[in-house]
Amino acid sequence: MRGLLRGTIYCALWYGSIVAGFLFIACPLLPLLLFSPPRFRKCGNILFSCWELYPTALLRMLGVKIYVSGDHISPHESAVLVMNHRTRVDWNFLWAAMYQACLPSVGLHRLKFILKDPIRHIPGPGWIMQMNGFLYITRRWEEDQSRLSRTLDYLIALESRTQLLIFPEGTDLTRSSREKSDTYALQHHLPLYTYTLHPKTTGFAYLVQHLRRASYLDAVYDLTIAYPDYIPQSEIDLIRGRFPREVHFHIKRISSADIPTYDSTLRRWLECRWSDKEAILKGFYERKAFSTQIWPMTKTLPLRIAFVFWSMLTGMAVLLLIVSPIFQVWTLIHTLFFIGLSVLNTCFNQIEIGWYWRWKNYSLLS
Repeated sequence: MRGLLRGTIYCALWYGSIVAGFLFIACPLLPLLLFSPPRFRKCGNILFSCWELYPTALLRMLGVKIYVSGDHISPHESAVLVMNHRTRVDWNFLWAAMYQACLPSVGLHRLKFILKDPIRHIPGPGWIMQMNGFLYITRRWEEDQSRLSRTLDYLIALESRTQLLIFPEGTDLTRSSREKSDTYALQHHLPLYTYTLHPKTTGFAYLVQHLRRASYLDAVYDLTIAYPDYIPQSEIDLIRGRFPREVHFHIKRISSADIPTYDSTLRRWLECRWSDKEAILKGFYERKAFSTQIWPMTKTLPLRIAFVFWSMLTGMAVLLLIVSPIFQVWTLIHTLFFIGLSVLNTCFNQIEIGWYWRWKNYSLLS
């Protein structure tokens, strides 16, 4: 019962903070998009980076220790991040890892996930991620290529040094996904993996090549996540309060100059990285630690400030939803707007990108 209470409070605060940020900060920024898409995107990036401190603070309060080793991530680089997808909730711990990985800078990275398209329809989280420019894919390559191309061209035009995270495995590690991965391996005479799935290389190769052609790729970061004790497989585990005591991340930076140029060799390069990752994880689960030195946590004040701010904002949102008819109407209007986007199968960031090019043409003409 205590675990369930702890998990429920954590998930309620986590979800409530997203809704509060959406209603109090993100939605009031919408008019700014009409006048200056670059400023709108910059403000949206700052908002999301500040929010990412909140789940990091919540995990620390729950006693979940995030250990990071390897190379630091520069928030000023345009980079592609690749990571194994051990469970459905890896992303929940990744924000805490990014906080430590980007120190001494705080809240400056512009991490954006490449996610499955249905996630954008989730009320609250899906909507705010749309507004923050997360990329959604449908597993239909022609459509996905068009979306990726438009989004990457937009980020390049804004000169936004963004870190794009992709899970090359395409899904989390389960019995079913491992069986499919093993079948693929046997068909292509590849080794069977225990700790990872064989990666899909098409999306990764396209991201790298597109950014490289624009001279806008500084590095690829290879992230490896591992759980030495309990492995939460889904959001239900978090609601039940079943958190791991520790989550470990190991980061390897590969300069753009050291990445293969041709598409075929780039794909093989990623497959080799995954073979190395399998070996690294095998060693981790034997020793319960990566072989490199863990970085110490040096800045906790931003986390305390974030906890106070987002908790108060969440409480205020709950109160106004109960007592304020004006706030209820405000919430209803924006809820209907994003439901309408889902019904029309339109993503907000695609609207943002389309308007940016029109706005830019109008600015040049005037």
